[in-house]
Amino acid sequence: MRAFPALLPPLGGRPTPLRRSVLWRAHAAVVAASIVLATAVRAQPPLVPGQQASGPVIKSTGMSIKVDDPTFVIPAGHQFKAVFEINAGGGDTVRVNDQLVTVARYLNLHARHGIPEAQVKAAAVFHGSGWTALLTDAAFAARFGGKPNPSRRLTEELLEHGAQLVLCGQTAGARGIRRDELLPGVKVAISAMSAMQVFQSQGFAFIAW
Repeated sequence: MRAFPALLPPLGGRPTPLRRSVLWRAHAAVVAASIVLATAVRAQPPLVPGQQASGPVIKSTGMSIKVDDPTFVIPAGHQFKAVFEINAGGGDTVRVNDQLVTVARYLNLHARHGIPEAQVKAAAVFHGSGWTALLTDAAFAARFGGKPNPSRRLTEELLEHGAQLVLCGQTAGARGIRRDELLPGVKVAISAMSAMQVFQSQGFAFIAW
């Protein structure tokens, strides 16, 4: 059988160019593997008992944690009605609007604790830079470098489950937002202040986070 020359010289003595090249590549591979492993560990969600990433109402997002035997008891038949202010998020082309995710959590956590969906009402008023979550993919892409709206799916799910999503007319006017740029089901008020007052007069409690 033909003998092949060793790729690496003996460990002793001065390293040859070939040996230095092989060692450098091996070191680079180890460093790259370490970075990948560290990133994967950071990306893993914390293992919290009862934690659920989404559902059962809003399936795309809305993490909740199941609370066993709560000592604050919700009265039977209580009607939950909450209005949220969405005023941030801007033109983020990657992440779902964090404030809008809170609305999903509101619906999901109550459903997970046995509250019928019919007893949990949600509304959200958009102004400031939160309005981008309401755009169609085409409208978002035209305004933000060709990227689709990362919050579109969540916005559509909320509308499908009866959430009232209202855009401030003052924001729409100042930003030049056309009605045909908005997802079907989104409403436009004369102002965010007007919509917030109406919702609160209808028994919607303002959730400030």
